[in-house]
Amino acid sequence: MNKVQNYIIRATELTALSVSKVIKDSGFTPFDLLTEEESIKREKIIDQAGVDAMRTSLTDVPFVLEVVGSEGRKHIHQYGEALPTLEGVFGSGNLKLDMVNDVVEGSKAAKLNTPGAVSVIAVSSHKGLMGTPSDTDYMDKLFGPPQLKNKISINKPIEENLAQVLKTFQVEPYKINVVIMDRTRNAHYINACQKFGVNVIKISAGDFLPSVLSCLDPETHKKGIHLVLGSGGFEEGILAAVAGKALGSAVEGRGWSGDKKIQSKYTKIWGIDDLVSGKKKDCFVSVSVITHDNKWFDLEGVKKEKGGYAVTTLSISWTGIKISRNIHH
Repeated sequence: MNKVQNYIIRATELTALSVSKVIKDSGFTPFDLLTEEESIKREKIIDQAGVDAMRTSLTDVPFVLEVVGSEGRKHIHQYGEALPTLEGVFGSGNLKLDMVNDVVEGSKAAKLNTPGAVSVIAVSSHKGLMGTPSDTDYMDKLFGPPQLKNKISINKPIEENLAQVLKTFQVEPYKINVVIMDRTRNAHYINACQKFGVNVIKISAGDFLPSVLSCLDPETHKKGIHLVLGSGGFEEGILAAVAGKALGSAVEGRGWSGDKKIQSKYTKIWGIDDLVSGKKKDCFVSVSVITHDNKWFDLEGVKKEKGGYAVTTLSISWTGIKISRNIHH
C-alpha cells in the first residue's frame, strides 16, 4: 500500500496547490462581502480547479480507483445544482480500491481565504466503502478515541455516553471536548452536553478535521479528549470513518434527513464495519492543507518557498498518523 499512498498524497497535494493558486490569483480575502450569487460563483471556481487538478493527478495511477462518494453532489439540494464534482473510475491495473473525496473540504474558508480549507481523499478495499445514498446528504455521527470503542453508542442516552467517557479516562466533565455542528437539528445534543458540564465546541462548518482528531488516542497526541456528535455531511462522515477504522477508534453513524418519510428508512445504526467494510490495512486518508488549519492540528497552508510551493499533508493509516511537508516545483 505504500506505493498507493504516495500517489494519493500526490493527488491531494496537487489539488491543494491548484486551489491555493486560484485563491491567491483571484485575490480572495476575509474582508470580501459576497452576495449569494457571488458566493456560489466562487465555490464553483474553487471546486472546478480542485476537480480538474485531482482528475489529472489520478488519471495514470497504476491501480484502479472507483469513486463511490464525492461531496459536491449534495449542493443540488442547497443551490438547485451540483457543484463541480469528481466522479468515475481512474487508473488501471489489478489492484482495485474504493475512494471518497472532497476536493475542497471547507469551501467557505477557501472562498474567503481564511483558515480551514483542505483537500481530502480516503481509500479502502474495493466494495469496502459505503456509497452516498441518493436521498439524503447527512449523517448522524459519533466519533471518539480508541479507548471508547464498543463503549459508547448513538443508541445510548447522551448522558450515559458522557459518563462512560469520564469513567474510561478518569477525568472531570470539563476535560471532555464535544464538537457539534451548530444547527437546529443538533440542539438536543448541545443542550444535553451543556447540562452535563462538558466543554461544547459549536462549529458552523467543517466537522471532518475534528472527527479525525477525535479518532486519535488523546494520550498520544496531547490535544485533549475529543468527541464529535450530531449530524453533518454524509461524505465527510465516510472520509472520517476511514481514518477511524485505520486507527481502531469508536465510530458510529446513521442516515439523517429532515424529511420524516426519508428518515424512517434510516433507523439502523451503522457500525464501523458497515461504513467501512474494507480491510483495515487498505484504509488510508490523505489531507492536504490549502489554507492553514489553526484550530485542530495547527497545519501550515500552501506557501511559496525554496523556488517552489510547500504543501503540508496529514495522512492516516493503520500505522498511525504522519505529517509531511513537500515542495512542488
